[in-house]
This record gives sequence, structure tokens and C-alpha cells, in this order.
Amino acid sequence: MTTLVVSPHLDDAVLSLPGFIRARALRGEQVVVLTVFSEGDAGHATRRVEDLAALALLGAIPQHLGLRDAPLRRGVASSFRELVLRELADDDIDAATVTHALTLAIAAIDASSILLPLGVGEHIDHRIVHAAHTGLAGRVGFYEDRPYALIEHAVRARLLRLGAVVDGAAVTPCPAAVDEFLAAARVAPHIHAYLPADERELCLARLAAALTLAAPPSGLALRSERLGFTPEARSDAARAVQAYASQLADLFGADDVAARFAEPYAERIYWRADGPADA
Repeated sequence: MTTLVVSPHLDDAVLSLPGFIRARALRGEQVVVLTVFSEGDAGHATRRVEDLAALALLGAIPQHLGLRDAPLRRGVASSFRELVLRELADDDIDAATVTHALTLAIAAIDASSILLPLGVGEHIDHRIVHAAHTGLAGRVGFYEDRPYALIEHAVRARLLRLGAVVDGAAVTPCPAAVDEFLAAARVAPHIHAYLPADERELCLARLAAALTLAAPPSGLALRSERLGFTPEARSDAARAVQAYASQLADLFGADDVAARFAEPYAERIYWRADGPADA
């Protein structure tokens, strides 16, 4: 049995699902992590080495698709406005090219389960990879993109944008959550690292606005699953995340990464309801 976890960048899968990946590997299953945008600036050589080390710690098989990060691939500035706030048109040529390459790569792996990012945080690369699910059959699920999902109500905002139904109930707007989202986002290390101070309030307000709006129903029905892990799996997960040494300061600031994996650490997957149940 093979489980495929699709990672937009060189760390997304391990940041988001280290416990799941390790637990599946400990069960004797084959877990393949396919990184889509594994090429980029000069720092990507180091990041690829870190990715291989992290996945080895989890017992996963790495595959790098070799596509370039959005700024280089799309010819846009490496800015929050370009990568997060810009809408993705239905006829976007770059997205279609990526989806075609990704669909072929997924078909070649022939996995029994496929996990894609939910797209929390709205990064354009994550949104493109998420949208590829429409061309996939079978057991397909979505993971909460971390660290973006660690901001309070960020997952709800994404589910609202998707017009999703979760566990039989439509996700409803919650204007009262806006202030809590903004308070959490303003102190998040990755926001300070990636979002310039002079753009911060406007951009965060745009993201928070999703909490006040109901998108038209999309037909995306999901079943949520909360996963807990053994102390061994959580310890291995922490060590794998720490393997991304070049990224830790931007992602977590001065926080103790290992402390994040103490109880009640858990991960959540949203399985597409039209797929088969887990064996």
C-alpha cells in the first residue's frame, strides 16, 4: 500500500503532516512525498538536502518534480500581494501547465491514498496544487498547511473560500473571529519574516475578510479526521521538522520546535467525501 503526500515546497509536507507520515511508515506502509516546486533561488540546493534528511528521519521516499517556485516560474515579484492576494483565474496558463505535470507524476506513482494541501494561507503555489484534486479519482484528502494553519481561524477562512461542506455541515461565516485571527497573525513569526511591516495590516485584513463571507457552494464535501500519535512518532516528527535548519528562524522565530509536539499535538486531514473509506 502506497500513500502519496504532495508537498508544494521543500518542507510543506513535513511541517504539516510529520506525525501522519511517520505513523504510516512505522506501520510498514510506503509513503512517497512528492515536492512540486523543488527548484528556485540559490538557497534551494541547501533546502533539497534538508528535505532529504527530514524525509529519511520519517521513513518516507522523496521525489522532486523539479518545477520552479512561483516568483521565477510566473515572472512576478516575491511579494505577499503577488503570491497570496492575487486571484487565480480559471484560464491561468501557468496553473494549467503545473496541473498537467503534477497529474502525470501522481498517475505514475499509483498510490492508494493521495494527500494534497488544503491551501491555508492562500499562497498561490498551494492553491494550484490543491486545485489539482479535481482531476484525481479515488481516496483523496487535504492537510492543513502549517505554519499558516496555526493562526487561529485560518483553516476556517480557507474552508469558507472553498465553499466546502465539512462533516455534513456548511462552513458558515463568523465575523466575530476576525479580531482573533488578526491578533494571532500579528505575532506569528512567519508573518513577520515574509510580510513587510508596511504591507502587513492591509494584507492581513484582506485574508481576515474571508471569515465574513460565504462563498457559493462548490460541491466540495469533506470528512474530517483528527489524528493523535505515539510519543515515538511525535519525537521523530519534531526531529524531522528541525532538519530544515535554514528555515526554522523564519517559520518559528525563537520558539522551541520540539515543544510543539508535546501532547495534545494532533494533525487533521479532510478526506474528500466522494472517495472510499480508509481500510
